[in-house]
Amino acid sequence: MPNKQIFTENPENDLWQELMQFSYKANVERYLEEHNLVKSEDTINTIIGSFLQANEYFKASKTVNLQISPLLLYYGSTNLLLGLCSLKKGIRPEIKNHGMATLHTTIDNYISEASVRFNDYNFGGIHQFAKIIGFDKDLTKYGEWKMQEFLSAIVEIDRDYKKCYEKEIGNTLLLDLYNTSTGLIEKIYAKKEIMESILNVLNNVEDFKKNYLDYQTGYEKETNRNYLILRKRMTGKNIKKISFSGQPYLQAGIEKNGQLITLPQLFNMYSALFIMGSLCRYHPEIWGAFVLNDETGERLLFEKFIYYSRRIIPNIVLNIINNDDITYVTQRYSTNETIKHVNEHDVKELVRNEIYDIEEKRRMMK
Repeated sequence: MPNKQIFTENPENDLWQELMQFSYKANVERYLEEHNLVKSEDTINTIIGSFLQANEYFKASKTVNLQISPLLLYYGSTNLLLGLCSLKKGIRPEIKNHGMATLHTTIDNYISEASVRFNDYNFGGIHQFAKIIGFDKDLTKYGEWKMQEFLSAIVEIDRDYKKCYEKEIGNTLLLDLYNTSTGLIEKIYAKKEIMESILNVLNNVEDFKKNYLDYQTGYEKETNRNYLILRKRMTGKNIKKISFSGQPYLQAGIEKNGQLITLPQLFNMYSALFIMGSLCRYHPEIWGAFVLNDETGERLLFEKFIYYSRRIIPNIVLNIINNDDITYVTQRYSTNETIKHVNEHDVKELVRNEIYDIEEKRRMMK
């Protein structure tokens, strides 16, 4: 969960005020000195120019429609990430290409069926940026990725994603947190008929079984909802993630060539923007017709994705620069309080959980 939250009426403006500090030479030099990095004139100019251009691209992306906004946002994100890499390394990275190639021939019913193939692990831009955020898997070994796979892992558009593509579930599982007399528990609410799909996604959450006890099931008569109860093991790590609105969730990985891969949020957003931007730039006959004549509802999903990308990518970059975990928010998720409202079902559940904990402790002592 984020360590700190800054409440503001205009998160984008406040974020960019912080980021634009690095468009001034004195601030860049101070940062490099504090981190014992070389103050190269070429690197400093790269950093300043990257942040200035990124800001202009991001601002311009707000003034145009979906015909070109993804392309502007991709260029802006690329400049922002170039500035980030140069700032963190103290040297401009050697980048020869995007590190990705879009395949539009995979499109059938939806634009998001467009694919990307990762290439040039050593000099591709996306790989340089990924390493800065601690993701160093060589994705050139795992074939094609559809844009829909990237979108399925972005929790902020989870509900819209499922509605647009008529999916029971994406690759994120929203959690409801409850304070109880035995501590914090996590619940996943879902219709009974999709519980099997929920469990399949849970199996693709990396290290889930290492950190959680066996799930329990329940039924909430008041709301006619089924749910799963998740309780961490005594030695379990906190593997849940928190969205930028404060919503807790679990992110499932995607299986590629027999390996489960969980991409960081920044990677998912940047890759999806690249595909959209490539279609804007090189295939206007596809993209233009889609923007003008979409009948699937996908355009609404893309517009929401663009909004969140513009809002979230700068926040992620600022956190990496400051080695911090701050989110700029206008509202936040709050944990449900159930301690004062315990019914017969809750009592039975608490007793069952307590017995489960005792057995777990007993097993650990053997």
